[in-house]
Amino acid sequence: MTTSTSTYRLNGYKKTPLLLVLAVVFTAFSQNVQSQTHFKMVPGSEVKVSGTSSLHDWTMLANEFSCAGSLLMKNGALVDITSLKFVLPVINLKSNENLMDSRAHKALKAKVYPNITFVLTQASLMAKQKSINATGNLTISGVTNKVDIQAIYSLNADETVTIKGFRSVKMADYKIKAPSFMLGALKTGDELVISFVLKLKTNELQSKN
Repeated sequence: MTTSTSTYRLNGYKKTPLLLVLAVVFTAFSQNVQSQTHFKMVPGSEVKVSGTSSLHDWTMLANEFSCAGSLLMKNGALVDITSLKFVLPVINLKSNENLMDSRAHKALKAKVYPNITFVLTQASLMAKQKSINATGNLTISGVTNKVDIQAIYSLNADETVTIKGFRSVKMADYKIKAPSFMLGALKTGDELVISFVLKLKTNELQSKN
């Protein structure tokens, strides 16, 4: 039997050294590496709730809420979102009118159900369009409904991920009585549009800053 640095023979068969096999496997794996990274929200995120009334359209905005999730990255690209949870305190939604804020918070039963939440159950990404089709459970005023949301995403130079999207909902679907003003002379419409901008950064990057 003869040996060499690249092969050896055993019982008449040519064998490849184990170290060489492991090196090939490791090289192939490293060229197609995937990693799941935990992200949290950073400044630059916002949620806007828009609606109509018998007098004029209206908007409420929130910049203080929480959002965290696990994103699957492959070769520096986003390939999947495996988990995401969003929590918005109702009282953080503000308009330009204090009366409207108090009526809206009351209609949303903020004292009993202080948070609006969304928990992702499934997501699919289309890399070419930089778009996301997401499904999850949206809870408002203690009522939970399954919703589908379309969004777009971008990978930023500072290594953050920005996700933008919107979803129309009806207050009646969440057992919310539409607020009214001036003894009912001004009534809000049943349909709302919830739009959002989520700017997410890895926990590791945040700990370095």
